[in-house]
Parts: sequence; structure tokens; C-alpha cells
Amino acid sequence: MLSSRLFQSVALATLFAFDLTGATRTGLFLDAATLPPAEKFVLAQVAAGKSADLSRQFKDETDRVLRAAFLEALLTQAGTNVHRNGVSIEHAVLLDGVDLRNAEVGHETSLIECRFAGEANFSKSVFEKDFSLAGSTFESAVDFSALKINRGANFDRARFGAEVKAARVEITGVFSAREAHFDSPTGLVNFTGLKTGGDVRMTRVTFAGPATFQSAHIGESWALDGSIFTNATALINFEETKVEGTISFVECRFAGYVSFRDARFGSVDLSKIIWPVRIDERPWLWLNGMTYGRIKAGSDTESWQNIYSLVQRTAHGSAYSADVFTRLEGYYRDLGYARPANVFFRAQKKREREEVLKGLAWGWSFFLDQFVGYGRSPERAIFWSVIIIAIGCVMFQPQRMEPQKSEYTGRKYNAFWYSVDVYLPVIKLHDAEIWKPMEAHVLTNIWRRIHTILGWALIPIALAAWTGMLSH
Repeated sequence: MLSSRLFQSVALATLFAFDLTGATRTGLFLDAATLPPAEKFVLAQVAAGKSADLSRQFKDETDRVLRAAFLEALLTQAGTNVHRNGVSIEHAVLLDGVDLRNAEVGHETSLIECRFAGEANFSKSVFEKDFSLAGSTFESAVDFSALKINRGANFDRARFGAEVKAARVEITGVFSAREAHFDSPTGLVNFTGLKTGGDVRMTRVTFAGPATFQSAHIGESWALDGSIFTNATALINFEETKVEGTISFVECRFAGYVSFRDARFGSVDLSKIIWPVRIDERPWLWLNGMTYGRIKAGSDTESWQNIYSLVQRTAHGSAYSADVFTRLEGYYRDLGYARPANVFFRAQKKREREEVLKGLAWGWSFFLDQFVGYGRSPERAIFWSVIIIAIGCVMFQPQRMEPQKSEYTGRKYNAFWYSVDVYLPVIKLHDAEIWKPMEAHVLTNIWRRIHTILGWALIPIALAAWTGMLSH
């Protein structure tokens, strides 16, 4: 740390001498005769249409220092001798703050593997052609707010050590930030309102702190595959984001809070994500309002089960919203997959009982779930009916029964058919008209009444389930 500060002090002192011979920072005159060697080299390379790689020309980092005023003048000053290939500078060191607010840069600009020690401000700037910060390091805060790039932007392998302000950035083409690193555990990475006409490539990016992409609008696809969000207390915000194509989170790792509320995706891939391991019951994942044309979380055979497991795992770790379940139910039903659709429907009803319904409403919901699966599993009614009839067979044993009239004494009695006849409403097998429980067997008489009531109550519900009346 001491050596780094000493280096910066020496470099700034050296540059101060050159500043005395030049004009003010905003009006720096790019006269090769008065410039430091590093700046002379950059100016010559730019005029020749070549990349100015300072590490090849100057082995010592102290000799690769450029003044921020020089960079600002090079990019914005009218009449600067810039080749049609644009400005390309590699391995430069900028110790003082860079101020390119409201700048208009008409040529392609590449600042590759440069080090920005001070704050950098690109807010409200307009780059007419490609802009690259590939491999560059920003040790202090950087501001890209309302930056406009009329072609593509390349932040691949860039490293940011503090807050990043990038709200309302507009990029006409592709935005690439593959393997970028946002290292501050407290500094917000703010891409609110990010707008691109092409793809966004953020594969294998690391976020040490909070990040927001709220209200971003991506014109094509957005790849976040392999990205890592390491802060267990930070929020990663994708709320109201709109992606026209596919947003992919394959093999992402989330340690903290994640919100997709009201996001709209053409397609979303949640395959092989590692979600937070949380032991509390506070909400940590929000999916309510999220819409999609297609959703997957693994292979075709396991995708819906993985999504179901995620929804169930967050049952006590996300804010309840029926639309999460109903949207998944409708999605799989539209695809013709009845079983997954029914599973999500019943999961929604179960969650509703846990967090919304009380009293009789809770009991009615529980009954419909167990008896006919809310009409999605009408075959369950057969199971319960068989149990009730079986109980009747036990209760209506021959030794407990007697003919209703003396002329029926010679008739043959069957406990099974008697139980069926008592249970089924409307349909009559006449066994119930011939036999009755003996007066001495009070429990059998009571059960006969219960048996009859169950039939009149449950059979209509079963028929409604079979006809689809309960499936909505």
C-alpha cells in the first residue's frame, strides 16, 4: 500500500510539471512538443491508426501514466489527429479522475486493460461507434449514467472496485461483460433501465454486492450463465425487466435475495442454478408477476419437477402469490402436460390453505383436495367410496340385520350389495328396501344414516369432478 501511494505521488508530481506548460484541463493543447513521453507515444500511434500498447513501449508502470485531461482532450477535442481506426490504448494508468460527462466521441474507442485509480465519469456521454473497456480496472466509483453507445459495448474481464452507476444506459448493439468482476460488497451495481438493441452477454460475472437491473429492456437475449452472486444479504433485482429473447441463468449461484417480480421474458432457463441455502423463513425469492413464453430448469424430462421443487422450497421463503402457480399450471396445460399442470394447481391450493384460508373455507378446501384433488383427480372419489362401502360391509354384517317385512324372511342377504345400495343416491338395488339393522344394534343404525348422508353428499361432488365442473 505504501509503495502504491509513493508511486502515485511521484507520478502526479511528474505530471504536474507538464501541466504547467499546457493549458487548463478542459482546454489542453495536444502539442507533441510539450507532452510527456507516454502521451507522445499514444498520440503518434493514434495518428497512425495503430493501438497504443504502453506496456510494450514502457516496461515500468510509472512511465505509462496518462493524465485524465489528455485522455479527455484526445477523445473530444475538435481537430485532433485521430485515424479512422479510432482510439485504442492499452495498459495505461490514469491516477486522477476522468471526467467525460456530456462528451461526444465520434470514433471507435478502446481502453484495454487500463487502470483507473480515481473516479471515472462517463455520464450522459455519447459514443457514436464501439466502446471497449475490456480488461480495465476501476479502483474507485464509476458513473455510466445515461451513457449512449450507438454500436456495441465491451466490458469483458473489466473489474470494478466500488459503486457502479449505470442507470439508463442505452446501447444500440451488443453489450458484452463476460467474466467482469464487481468486487465491492456494499457498492450498488445499478443498471436500472438498461436498454440494448442486441444481446447482453454476462457469462461468468461475479457480483460481491447488491445489483439491480430493474426495468431493463433487452432487445434480444441475455446470457448470465455461470455468474456468481456471493453476498448473502444483498438483493439481486430483475424486477420489471423485459427480455425479448431468452434470459439464461444456467449454472448461476445466488447467495442472497433474488426478485423477478413483474419481469417479462420471451424464454427463461433456470437449469442447474444453485439457490441460497437459508434457514430462516423470511422471503428470499420473488416470482410473482413474472411472465414467460417458455420456461425450463433442466432436461425435458426433469424440468417441471425441478421448477416444482423450487416453488415448493420457497413456499416459506417467498411472498405468496397465486399467479406463480396458476401461470405454471396454464403453461403446462397449454403444452398438453396435464399431470404437471394438476400438480401446480394443487400446490397453489395447498399454499392458499397455509397462508390465506381459515375456518370453514380451509376445511372445504382440504376436503376437495383429499376427495377429488379439486376435480383434477376425480379417480380419488372411487378410492374413498370403496373405503366407505368397505366400512359398510363390516357394519352391516348378517347377524346385525333383519328383514323389514316378514315375507322377506327367506331372502338371501349380501352385506356388500346392501352397503352399495345405501350409499348410492337415486340408483336403487332394492336391498335397502328389504333389509334393515336390528334395533338392538344402535351403532349400526347410526352408521346407516351416516352412510346414506355420505352418499348423497359425496356422489354429486364426484360426478361434478368427473364432468370437469370442479376443475376451475
